[in-house]
Amino acid sequence: MSAIAEKRPRFTTEEAAGLARSLYGLPGTLRPLPSERDQNFRLTAENGEVYVLKISGAGEQRGILELQHDTLDHLAARSNETEWPRVCRTKDDNAITRIEGRNGLRHLVRMLTYIEGSPLCDTRPHGPGLLRDLGAFLGRLTRALADFSHAERQPDLIWNMDNGPDVVRRYADLILDAGRRRLVMGFCEAYERVVAPRLDTLPRQIIHNDANDQNVLVRRAHPEDPASSELEVAGLIDFGDMAQSCALFEPAVAAAYVMLGKSEPLSAAAHVAAGYHAEHPLTDLELKLIYHCAVMRLCMSVAISAHQQVAEPENTYLSVSEKNAWDLLEKLEDVSPTFAEYLFRDACGLPPCPQTPGIEAYLSSKRDAFAPVMGPDVDLSTALVFDLSVSSPDRALLGGSIGVDDLTREVFRRMAAAGAEAGIGRYDEARQVYTAGQFTLDSDEMPERRTIHLGMDVFLPAGSPVFAPMAGRVHSFRNNTQPLDYGPCIILEHTAEEPKATAGSGGPAGSGGPAGSAPTFYTLYGHLSVESLTGLSEGKQIEEGERFATLGDPSVNGGWPPHLHFQVVTDMLGKKGDFPGVGGPGQRNVWRSLSPDPNAMLGVPDGAFPPDQRTRQEVLSSRRAHIGRSLSVSYRRPLKIVRGHMQYLYDDEGRAFLDAVNNVPHVGHSHPRVVAAAHRQMAVLNTNTRYLHDNLVDYAERLCAKLPEPLRVCFFVNSGSEANDLALRLSRAYTGRRDLLILDGAYHGNLTSLVDISPYKFDGPGGEGAPPHV
Repeated sequence: MSAIAEKRPRFTTEEAAGLARSLYGLPGTLRPLPSERDQNFRLTAENGEVYVLKISGAGEQRGILELQHDTLDHLAARSNETEWPRVCRTKDDNAITRIEGRNGLRHLVRMLTYIEGSPLCDTRPHGPGLLRDLGAFLGRLTRALADFSHAERQPDLIWNMDNGPDVVRRYADLILDAGRRRLVMGFCEAYERVVAPRLDTLPRQIIHNDANDQNVLVRRAHPEDPASSELEVAGLIDFGDMAQSCALFEPAVAAAYVMLGKSEPLSAAAHVAAGYHAEHPLTDLELKLIYHCAVMRLCMSVAISAHQQVAEPENTYLSVSEKNAWDLLEKLEDVSPTFAEYLFRDACGLPPCPQTPGIEAYLSSKRDAFAPVMGPDVDLSTALVFDLSVSSPDRALLGGSIGVDDLTREVFRRMAAAGAEAGIGRYDEARQVYTAGQFTLDSDEMPERRTIHLGMDVFLPAGSPVFAPMAGRVHSFRNNTQPLDYGPCIILEHTAEEPKATAGSGGPAGSGGPAGSAPTFYTLYGHLSVESLTGLSEGKQIEEGERFATLGDPSVNGGWPPHLHFQVVTDMLGKKGDFPGVGGPGQRNVWRSLSPDPNAMLGVPDGAFPPDQRTRQEVLSSRRAHIGRSLSVSYRRPLKIVRGHMQYLYDDEGRAFLDAVNNVPHVGHSHPRVVAAAHRQMAVLNTNTRYLHDNLVDYAERLCAKLPEPLRVCFFVNSGSEANDLALRLSRAYTGRRDLLILDGAYHGNLTSLVDISPYKFDGPGGEGAPPHV
């Protein structure tokens, strides 16, 4: 047995109950609680009050426990909106009592009040609101502890994040899998390269240092409302790993643990950062480092777990998060730390990519000075702008079952009919056409695809030349051969002209560089011919207006109609020869910041584009002003549905929802036979049944032929409400009676006659209860 295991207290539940009675005069029922170093018991006293009896390991120092107690007293005084554990005193008025255990070892005993709540790890789902509330809670905690000091600081604590790289290197050899060992050391080296040199510049104070998903307690935010499932943070327990350290480590530790088990771990961590930032603003440097710090905590966790499994193999609590931590680290291996930084900045309401505003200002200032990308012989001012969005009424242009050859003919036929030399596909357009596997995203809420177009398309015949809009050099190139990918792709690197210095001025707004520095950005050219890559080399100089590529045909360009995908990129995120040309709707702001509107370089007149659609909030505001409130809107985050197709509804960002709600389109949305039949009839006649018409009786005869005797008479109605009202009228006419027997909770429709027999309505808000005849 290890020295660590030998020092752990090993009291039975009966022995612990005896301590509670003898020291505190509290008889009651005890049950063990999980713990790393102490022995903890939940005590339910006979009077119903609940406490935690804590027996420390033999190596624990009294000063460390006094640090915890003094911290709790400080928090209770400074942060009274939160219930903190309070220190209970013995019958002899002691906060800490020394006792002798087995083998002559001495242990320290104390008792705290119990905080009601469920551990975060036992609660699902972890919605954005709960995660932001956690961040905000920790921000307030950091504020409350900012002026707290203590003689005890635990500098040698194994969980002190200041010791992260040393801990990982000390125990890395105990990680048996060589691939995992390399993974952890790679993260450790990145931390030492990026974070360690900057730690001395970060604010330091005493921090809790262990807001993991077992120490964070949550509860229902509105217990008085049985229908509400909203959760909030109830409190924080286990102050045993407190340390004088960087304040940034407080949200970083929490971010590490909320990422566990998530398909979108960065989004979960970003919500925590946003909540923390709202209460205790993070600096640009802290936002740059928080991801690395969260990953370091995960690396410490798996390294310490490897050590503790050797030291205390019987203590399962020590490895409770290990599998999830390894799964997360392996997922994060492919994550760009810079992208994580931008995601956190966006969540905090800051420009995601800090250099982008300066680059956008530069491009705008040179809007009419760039060389034409498609050459001087192509007039983009007369180009035909296509609507390829998810809400487009033009199904012929949205792919689907139509082949690429037919689609290509249709695109160029329309350009010719409009007298346009070129066609344009819009920037920041949500599209359904990205159906290949590489466009699928993981999501904690629902499957999601990348749908947001990050460049502009210029449709021209295959072989059309492509020119550099400004001088640059070849950053990288590659033939991306997956279906619906770029095919041959070239990326040029450009340096904006150095801005002229003025008194009191720094660099370009948001450039992120030193005063007077010129920002670097990139232009991407996709769907080229294979010959375009011939003779290229990284670093090759390309002059302004130089022809350097040609457009490819569908056999080489990813299977698309011939066109150029033109995109501006402000940070390549370490990629070469490829960069996402389509972003996920959940991270739309970040991707638009990384790839701002390229039209400043293409020069298509603004008047050629249709007006932007209203945002969800604009639609909601207008609806509240002009539409009766009785027509309710579903969901806490209302959906803006712009298309229905088969069994799916699509929102304005291209997300697909399986429609299990609407009861009108029984054969699916946009069924081609239904659409065609409605089009044929409405083009001829659309009126009511007071006139004679063949179709009315033809349909009735066909329908009755499928029904058993004696069902031979039809009533055609236009809704469920109208059908139920008619059934009610028929039954009353036949029986001469009005009394009705109905099911509790039933809903039959919106007409007055049906609200009267719908408990869902008459027992709900604004309802008047059941009428006498119901």
